[in-house]
Parts: sequence; structure tokens; C-alpha cells
Amino acid sequence: MFSPHEKRFYQQFSIYSLTIIFLLIEFFDEFAYAVGYAARPALRIDLGLTYVQVGLLMGLPHIINIFIEPFVLLLGDTSLRKRLMFGGGLGMAAALLLVSAAQSFPVLLFAEILMFPCSGAFVTLSQATLMDINPGRESHAMARWSVAGSLANLIAPLILAGGFVLGMGWRWAYASVALAGFALAFTMGRQSFSGGQSSQLERGAGAAAGIKELLLGAWDTLRNPQLLRWLALLEMSDLMLDVFTDYAALYFADIVGLTSAQIGLALGLMMLAGLISDLALISLLERFPGRSLVRFSATLLIPLYILFLLTPWAWTKIVLAAGVKLATLGCYPVMEAEAFVSAHGRSGTVKAISSLSGLLGGLMISGIGWIADQMGLGIAMWLLLLGPICLVLFAPRAKQDSHV
Repeated sequence: MFSPHEKRFYQQFSIYSLTIIFLLIEFFDEFAYAVGYAARPALRIDLGLTYVQVGLLMGLPHIINIFIEPFVLLLGDTSLRKRLMFGGGLGMAAALLLVSAAQSFPVLLFAEILMFPCSGAFVTLSQATLMDINPGRESHAMARWSVAGSLANLIAPLILAGGFVLGMGWRWAYASVALAGFALAFTMGRQSFSGGQSSQLERGAGAAAGIKELLLGAWDTLRNPQLLRWLALLEMSDLMLDVFTDYAALYFADIVGLTSAQIGLALGLMMLAGLISDLALISLLERFPGRSLVRFSATLLIPLYILFLLTPWAWTKIVLAAGVKLATLGCYPVMEAEAFVSAHGRSGTVKAISSLSGLLGGLMISGIGWIADQMGLGIAMWLLLLGPICLVLFAPRAKQDSHV
């Protein structure tokens, strides 16, 4: 028998261990993502892809995913969470391995489609569990989660740029990340933790009763206007986050005329700015309301991004692109944390509904690719301004009595 003090110690140790593993999972996910966007110009040339096909690669998996991932994430609020996470990790690693061997667009598209629901099971449920073990500190936990991702986003383009300088191409990077994914999935699978909220399925009730409770909870959560508002704003903010990063490599290659190695260095500078922004957020959240930081960031993003598009010099574009990443301070972690708080503990359900909102994001990304193919990438990049404009117009103002 353990004393109360020993029990608390082991509980805290378990939380710290799980937190480190979850942050490593986010690092892995963002590293794989960063390799993808940094390698995209070279991959497009090697496989002879058009802008329409690039847009489909980035947008179609989002759209297809809404028919798969919500059910996976809903089950994440049952005792199946850990098994879903383990299977998702193996599937994501297998998809990355498939990308490393792809010789045609259909194979590449299949791998990207496979990767999305697997990432949802592995990474998104890790994030949800991190929220569950940090009640009352969701924004701070999300800030640390973002730091792990930003660190991966900084390192991956630099490593890939080094590989290009050495003539190694991009396939080795995908294969290496895939092997790391297999190792991380097995490491997570050996941990002991309780996944998701206690439900009738976990208490031994009949399957039909448990599923009914799960669906009723999802319906109640889906009718939460605060949650829907935050999720819609998250999708719009992504135009200045992942979507800008996705298209930045192509923009630097096709509009600015940088080489693959130079693009890797430029993206590395952008990711360094993103890392600085995320590190600063951890301390700023102790002093300022998260909502105020989001509104300030959105206001600053608008003139910075316009200058980025208008300046004619390559070096100023690189510097301003880094400034854009720096100015996204708090946009993702604060709004993601607000979404979790508004759902009152149904972390898996929140992510399930969030994946449904991915339809909007997928349509926007694919639409930008189509416009780039019809009118030019330089014109299509102006559409990303809709993100910060929506945040300025519709993001709620800070509560007077608390810092969120």
C-alpha cells in the first residue's frame, strides 16, 4: 500500500511522463508536416504535378476526412482511446513510408488521404488527453503544445535543406520520419493511462446504451454556439497558419525564384519566428487575456501580410514572412483552448466536431489551388487575408474577470 504522499508523487510522475510523450507526438506530427511543405516544390517537379493537383493534395484529404475522423474522435471519449491512438500512430507512419516511395500522383494522394484520419487518432487524441490532464490550465498546456510543434517546424526545413545541398532529395526525409513514427507509437502504447471521459461503455453498460449516450453528448455539444464560433474562427485563422506555410514554399519557388536549399533556409527563418512567438505566449498568458492577444495579433497581421505580398525584393519577402509567423501570436493555442473550455470536458467530441469544420478548410485550400492555376499563385495568395480580417471582426473580446 502506498501512502497518500507516494500516491500523489506517482500520479504527478505519470502526468509528467504522459505530457512529455504527447509533446513528442506533436513534435513528430509537425516535423512530418514541415518536411511535406518544405519538400513540396521539389516533389512537384519530380512528379510533374500541376497547381490543381497540389491544391487537391492539400485540400481533398481534409474533405474526405470529415466522413471518417469525427467517428474516430467520438470513440476517443470511450475506453477505446488508447487503442485508437496506437493504431493511428502505426497508420500515420505507414502513410509517410508510402509517400517516400510514391512515383505518381494517385499513390501520393492515397497516402495523404490515409494520413489524415490516422493523424486524428494519434495526434488529435493525444492533444485531447493533454487537455484532460490539465484542467484549468488548458491555454498554458496548448501553448507548450504549440512550442513543441514550432520547434519541429524550425528544425525540419533546415535538415531538409541540408539534404538538398548534399544531393539527397526528399524521399529519405519521409522514410526517416516514418521510422520515428513507428517507434513513437510503440512507446505510447506501453504507457498506462485512462483515455477519455467515463462513459457507459467504460462502466460496463450495454454497447447500445453507451453509443446512445455518446451520440446524445455529441448532439448537445454540436448545439453549443460558443464552441461553433471558436471552431469557425480556428478554420479562418488557419489561412495565416498552416495554409500560408503550405503555399509559402511554392511562392518562394515560383514567384520569388529561390532554390530548394534557399527555400529550406527561408522556411527555417519563418519557423524560428513561430517558435519565438509560441515561447513568448507562455509568459504573456500570465499577464494578458488570451482573447486580447488574438485580436492584437490579427490586427497586426493585416498590414504585415499586405507588405509581404507587395514588396518586390526577395530578402524583404523572407523577413516579412517571418514577421507574419511572429504575428500569429496565440491564434491557434488560445482559440483551441477556448473551444475545449466551452465544451465542458468532452475533449474527444470537441475534436470530432472540429474535424467536421475541416470541410470549410479543405474547400478553401482546394479553391486557392484552383485560383492559383487559373489566375496565378500571386493572385491566389491575397485570399489568405480573409483569415485575420475575420478574427478582427468576429473574435470575442476578453472577459473582464479572467485570463483565458
